[in-house]
Amino acid sequence: MKKLVVTSVLVFFIALTVALFSAHRWLTFINVSFLLAQPLIIIGGLRFIYERGFFDVTIASFKRLFRSPVERYYAQDEHDDETKTQWGAPFFFAGLLVTFMTLILSYVY
Repeated sequence: MKKLVVTSVLVFFIALTVALFSAHRWLTFINVSFLLAQPLIIIGGLRFIYERGFFDVTIASFKRLFRSPVERYYAQDEHDDETKTQWGAPFFFAGLLVTFMTLILSYVY
């Protein structure tokens, strides 16, 4: 939750900084916030799907297919590393939050 708030505030701060140097401050703030949120949604969403294991079956099949017989013997001892940091969800949900906020602000504007 902390990463989500920090990322959202950072996006709004960058958009506010850019908007201060433009003629149409409010509109520029909304547009820049929206444009900064879109890569967060795309990259965070793809990473979120990957972290949840959606492609694990496909990846395991390709590893098994292209493995040599010696590697098959040693592969039985492999274990997944569960200590990986997951950063896809905070980016994805921060992007969604900023997008919905900019949609609401654009209707108010």
